[in-house]
Amino acid sequence: METELILQLSKFGFTQNEAKAYLTLLRHCPATGYEVSQHSGVPRSAIYEILRKLELSGAVYSGGKKPVHYSPIPPEQLATQLTSRFEHNIHDLKDKLSELNTPSSGQQTWNIKGYTAMIDHGRSMIDDAKESIYMSIWNRECFELKTQLNQAENRGLDICVFSFTKLSHSFSSAFSYNIDEEKLRKIWHRQIVMVADKKNAILGGADKTVDNQCIFTDNSSIVDTCLNYLILDLTLFSQRKNIDVQKNISKMMSAKTDKLNILLK
Repeated sequence: METELILQLSKFGFTQNEAKAYLTLLRHCPATGYEVSQHSGVPRSAIYEILRKLELSGAVYSGGKKPVHYSPIPPEQLATQLTSRFEHNIHDLKDKLSELNTPSSGQQTWNIKGYTAMIDHGRSMIDDAKESIYMSIWNRECFELKTQLNQAENRGLDICVFSFTKLSHSFSSAFSYNIDEEKLRKIWHRQIVMVADKKNAILGGADKTVDNQCIFTDNSSIVDTCLNYLILDLTLFSQRKNIDVQKNISKMMSAKTDKLNILLK
């Protein structure tokens, strides 16, 4: 558990020794620098500088004199602090990047290598979406994205999730064949198709490896192809399960599809 917590804290800028010191203080506080060193395994020669940095960052506070005792802020407060700091930093970064005035190159498509990068791109797409998220996904990836999907649903976005696998999380519009994920994995390639606002998409493999390959695109032709793929999956699901999904399909259809339907009629 501690190894996992150290890894998680490192994602937010903590060094390994800083994470060890903070976690130690959660278990033993208040504590002197010497006591933190003894319990955490952080060298005594380094502990006071580490505690000073943690205090300056607001993760711990000190009290008393000779010897000074240290205490951590509660985990909930730390999470709030890190969230606020991240949001401030990301807005600051956006402002500075926008000053570069990088010329737009029109529609773009690029490769996403690695499972973690794919999930990160997916989360960003959902966070940036303004109207809708449509996806064909397996339960594992749905679980990885559920926080962002819940937030998007709370913002009033139209969410539709299709899966061949049993979903452990429910949404207002979720359709599943409820196939066991391990059984399906033996005969079917794990993949993801996700479309945001009918404007951009992620599609490709969803293997949990550093070599996983998928693409991100805002190319309108590819996005329309992804939407048609999702519509086909839902149409077949509707026929097999005798469930009406026309309302969901109608929302997915692009304006071009509607015009084509008029011509066909």
